[in-house]
Amino acid sequence: MLLPQHTQPLPIIDGDSLKKARTEKNLTEAELAKECALVAKHIIQLENGETSNFFSAHHKVQVAKKVGRYLGLEEGDFLDTSSS
Repeated sequence: MLLPQHTQPLPIIDGDSLKKARTEKNLTEAELAKECALVAKHIIQLENGETSNFFSAHHKVQVAKKVGRYLGLEEGDFLDTSSS
């Protein structure tokens, strides 16, 4: 089975913005992960720019959007789409 190809470049995730929003809400990585039905490694890797726990770059962006929404951020606060 072939997966759909994404024709537009994916945005760059600003992990520092996600981390700042998380710490301002006094949440640990584990607490935020639990609230978003994720594991703490996902949060840590989003904040540090790592990718090994994600199925694909597209998956990482989708997870970042979910986390950002939970933290009350607008996508422009943590996603850089200027390269698209």
